[in-house]
Amino acid sequence: MSSLLSAFSPVRNIKHLFVRPPSNFKVLDGFRALSMLMVLVFHTFTIYCTFHPDIELIDMVEASTWSAWIWNSDKGVDVFFVISGFLITGILLRQLDQDRRIHFGNFYYRRLLRLSPAYWLVLGLYALLNLPNVDNIWANILYINNFLPYEEQAMNWSWSLAIEEQFYLLYPLILMLLVQYLKRPLLGLWLLLLASFLVRFLIIITDQRILTTNGSELVMSPEAHAYHFSVLYDNLYTRFGSLLCGCIAAFYYFHHEAALRRFLNSGWGKVLELVSFGLIILFLWLPVLSRSFDDMTAFSVLYQTVSRNLFCGAVAYVALVCLERSYLSRVLNLIFGNRIWYPLAQLSYSMYLLHVFPIVLAVQMGVNAMTKYPERYDYSHWEAMSLLCLYSTVATVLGAFLIYMLVERPIMNLRK
Repeated sequence: MSSLLSAFSPVRNIKHLFVRPPSNFKVLDGFRALSMLMVLVFHTFTIYCTFHPDIELIDMVEASTWSAWIWNSDKGVDVFFVISGFLITGILLRQLDQDRRIHFGNFYYRRLLRLSPAYWLVLGLYALLNLPNVDNIWANILYINNFLPYEEQAMNWSWSLAIEEQFYLLYPLILMLLVQYLKRPLLGLWLLLLASFLVRFLIIITDQRILTTNGSELVMSPEAHAYHFSVLYDNLYTRFGSLLCGCIAAFYYFHHEAALRRFLNSGWGKVLELVSFGLIILFLWLPVLSRSFDDMTAFSVLYQTVSRNLFCGAVAYVALVCLERSYLSRVLNLIFGNRIWYPLAQLSYSMYLLHVFPIVLAVQMGVNAMTKYPERYDYSHWEAMSLLCLYSTVATVLGAFLIYMLVERPIMNLRK
C-alpha cells in the first residue's frame, strides 16, 4: 500500500518532472521537446487551413517563404523515431553485454506499461466523445491501427505508436541475432538501413498512383492524401529507416565510442557535421508541396525515397556530436541540452496523445469567432494561426501534465 501511495505522490512526481537525473541524455530532451513543438505547429496550421472557409491550404503553403518549415514539421515524428531507436538500443545492448541475451518478456512488459496506460486513457476520451471511426478503436488498442486505410482509422495521429510497437516486436530478436551470429553486427544494421531506401523506392515506382501524384495534389485532394498516407506514410516497412538511424547511432555510441570520438573530431567528421546541418535545414525548408515542383517527377521519386532517412541520419549524427566531445558540441549542448527542455520532454508523450483535441477545439472556436465577428477579431491568417497554436499548446501542456501526474508517472514508478 505504501508503494502505491508513493507512486501517486504529487511531490515525488513533480520532482521527476523538473529534476533531470544525471544519467539522462540531456541533448535528447531538447530534441524531443522541439520535435513535439514542431508537431503542434504543423497540426495547428494545417487544421486551421482545413477548417477556415475562406482559404486553401495550397495557397498558404505557396505563400510561405521563411515559414516553409511549418509544412515540413511532420518530420518531428521522425525525430521521435530516432530518439526512440537510440534509447531502446542502449537498453538492449546493456542487456546483451551483461547477460549475453535479451530478456524478451521483461522488455515487452515494460514497453506495454510505458505506453499503454496513458494511451488507453486518451482512447477512452476519444470513445467518450464518439469521434470519427470510433468503431475501429480496437485496432488502436492492439497497435495495428496503421493497417487500416487512413479514412477508417480512429485517432489517426496515433499511427506512429503502432509503428513503434511493431518495430520493437521484431527488433530485439533481430539485434540479438546480429550480435550473436555476425562478427560485425553493425554492418547488419547498415544493410537493413539500405534496404529501407530500396523498399520505399520500389513502392513508389511500382504504385502508379503514388508515382504520378504531385506534392500539391497531396495538399489539394483529400483522396490523394488518404491514399498516400495509407500506402507510403504510416507503414512499418516504409518508415523503419528512421528508427534504424537512432539504433545505429546508439550502437556506435555504446560499442564504438573511442572510434566515434576520433571520427567526430577528424576533418571528415567536421565536414559531415556541416553536411548534416545542411540536410536538416534543406529538408525542413524545401517547399516540395507547392505546385512549382509538380513537373519534377524524377525529383519527386528521389525526394520521397531518401528524404526521411537522410533527415533522420542527419539528426542522429548531430545528436552524437552533442553527446560526445567534438566540434561545436559545447554550443549545441547549450541549445539542445538546456534544462528548460526537460519538463516538456517528460510531457511529450502525453502531449502527443492529447494535442489534436485542444487544437481542433481552439481552431473551431477561433474560426467561428473570426467568421461571425470579423470587426472584433481582425487578424491575418498568419496571426490567427500563431495565436491558436499558442493557445492549443498551453492547453495541451496542461492536459498532458494531468495525464503525466495521474497515470503516466505513477505507472513508471510502479514498474520499477
